[in-house]
Amino acid sequence: IDISLIRSFPQASVVIDELSVINYAPFEGDTLVYSKKIALDMSVKELLKSASSAISVQKIIIDEANIAIKTDSLGNSNIDITKQKEEMEQPPAEEESSSFTFALDHYEINDSKILFKDDVSKTTLVMTGLNHSGDGSISGDKVILDTQTQTEASFNLGDTNYLNKNKLLLDAQLELDLENQKYAFKENKALVNQLPLEFKGYVQLFEKYTDVDLSFKTPSSDFKNFLAVLPEAYSKNLDGVQTSGDFSIDGMIKGKTDDIYIPKMDIKIASNNASFKYPDLPKGVKNITINTAIKNETGLADDTYVDISNLTFRIDEDTFAAKGSLKNLTKNMIVDMVLKGT
Repeated sequence: IDISLIRSFPQASVVIDELSVINYAPFEGDTLVYSKKIALDMSVKELLKSASSAISVQKIIIDEANIAIKTDSLGNSNIDITKQKEEMEQPPAEEESSSFTFALDHYEINDSKILFKDDVSKTTLVMTGLNHSGDGSISGDKVILDTQTQTEASFNLGDTNYLNKNKLLLDAQLELDLENQKYAFKENKALVNQLPLEFKGYVQLFEKYTDVDLSFKTPSSDFKNFLAVLPEAYSKNLDGVQTSGDFSIDGMIKGKTDDIYIPKMDIKIASNNASFKYPDLPKGVKNITINTAIKNETGLADDTYVDISNLTFRIDEDTFAAKGSLKNLTKNMIVDMVLKGT
């Protein structure tokens, strides 16, 4: 730990090098958190306070962090590292208010990596090259932040790869109501590879459930960008693929989520007169029309369904058409479909 009165004058600067948290069994030896450098800027008078006094920090910069959150097949989590009361050598002191407070004007996380791996749900999320920063006011119970995020994300659910080092960009204005645990998205723009999305809404945490109200849409988009966000197993390599036409996504996710319910949803996916052709194949796919919706009207996961009102395309002189629905998605899927084509 290095303390400097010159580096960020007139603020004092505290730099923590090579900070790491190492797990114990059943994750013994695994690194939960590592950061090459953490820099904190604060008023000089904060350095003179006693350990029991609140210390206010105005700026935080974290460089080359590596965070690995894991849950094994038995449900053990490596973030569950707090000692139980019976493990403590002496009873805890009377509960006191936190001695570390934020009055942040700026924070950033640079060139970092986050791993989330859950063997129970067979879910893996990896975010590499993560750069995130926020500016605004973090003091009291109300927080307003302008944030910028860029990263590459890979996501696997079961044996299916849905994202494979897909580039994500996010410019988001966040309003955080810490007292009521409500986190609102104001003016937000995201880019998944080259797919633009605009979204707004909020997430609010309650003791027994979470309330979600989010809406999103594509302002405009090229059909190739849609292919780029499909699982690689279906889209393969898109280098040299020629595309035309457009498509749009317009959706909302709203309601509470707990042990029984998920938010209700209505997501519309549409494309008109689109086409694509791979350079090493003799023929392309033309006249693509998609009119599809993903819906849940009850809040029960088993009631989520896909409604395909119209799916048509043409390869050379052969036209294919489909219409129908997919239900009971979480169990033994029920397919009700009319297909016509050669």
